[in-house]
Amino acid sequence: MRRTFVIVIAAGALAVAGAGSAGCTRSGRPSVPPTGQASAAHGPSGVKQAAIYVPVLRRYLTTPQENSFPPNTFKTVYVLDRSYPAAAVHVGNKRGTLIAPDAQHQITAALGRTAHVAFVTDADAVIDKNHGCAQVKNGGILITLGTPYGKGRAVKVAIDGFVACLGGTRLTYIVKHLDDTGWRVTGTTGSMEIA
Repeated sequence: MRRTFVIVIAAGALAVAGAGSAGCTRSGRPSVPPTGQASAAHGPSGVKQAAIYVPVLRRYLTTPQENSFPPNTFKTVYVLDRSYPAAAVHVGNKRGTLIAPDAQHQITAALGRTAHVAFVTDADAVIDKNHGCAQVKNGGILITLGTPYGKGRAVKVAIDGFVACLGGTRLTYIVKHLDDTGWRVTGTTGSMEIA
C-alpha cells in the first residue's frame, strides 16, 4: 500500500512539472516562435505589416524605373486597405486580408515626407471612368499591396500601381529583415509589367 502511494505521488509530481514547463525551453525560459514568422492561419501583425510595407511603398514611389513615373508625380497615393496574395496579377473581386488599422496609421505617418498616403476600402471610389480612359482621381495613383509570403527573415511582396488605362506597373519585391536596419527591399523577383 505504501509503495503504491509513493508511485502515485511521484507520477502526480511529474505530471505537474511537465505541465508547468510545457511552454519552456531547457533553459527554463518560455518558448516563443521565431521573430517574423506568422502562423499559417493569420497574416502578419499590424506592427510587422507596417515594418514590411513602409520600405516597399517607399521604394516603389521613389524609383521611376519601377513605377514608370518621375519623382513627386502623385499628389495622392491611394492604397487599398486589403492585401492580396497575387497583387501583381489582376485581383478582380477576390477578397483580401485587411491591413490592420494601426499598420495603416504607421504607414501613413512614416511616408509623410514621401507622399500623401490615404487608405481606401473601394478602388472604384477613387477612379474616374467618365472620360473614356479610367484614371485615378486627383492626380493620384492607386496601389494594391500583396500579402507578404515567405518564412522568417525574407518575404516577397507583390505591388500593383494603377494610374490610368495606359499607366500602371506590377512587380514583386524581395524584402529581408536585416539585423542592423530592420526590413529592407533588397531587389525584385519575377516579371515586371508596365502599361
